[in-house]
Amino acid sequence: MKIRLMVSKEHFSRIAGELISKGFEIDDSADLIISEKNVYAERIIGKKGEEIYRLNTSDISHIESFAHDVIAHSGGDEYKITERLRRLEEILDPKEFIRISNSVIVSANHIKSIKPTLGQKFVLTMSDSSKVDVTRTYYYIFKEFFGI
Repeated sequence: MKIRLMVSKEHFSRIAGELISKGFEIDDSADLIISEKNVYAERIIGKKGEEIYRLNTSDISHIESFAHDVIAHSGGDEYKITERLRRLEEILDPKEFIRISNSVIVSANHIKSIKPTLGQKFVLTMSDSSKVDVTRTYYYIFKEFFGI
């Protein structure tokens, strides 16, 4: 059985060793995840065409959901990922990533500019020049996150 292990570096080798000795395989693409509280993903698995990539979360500018597809934007490229936005909210560092609508999570480090619009909304320009909207539902959460 494959398991994805999301624990601190201090605990990783000990826990991985125990799991491997019990017959488990440690794999970043596994569906079953064992995680430690307050430890966030440093990488997520993304697919571009037929190739599979390990994406550093620090390189991801934003993640969008379209129907059943979840797309991570990194370095001007798009990668399809298997995790849903709700799960991504749990595994991504909340000091770096913030949800801005029902279908978008952004990295605070990749926001190039914030433009207020009418009706309690913001339009964000990301580091890759794409634009995403902060919806009214997330307006005050966004303002508090950035202290504006």
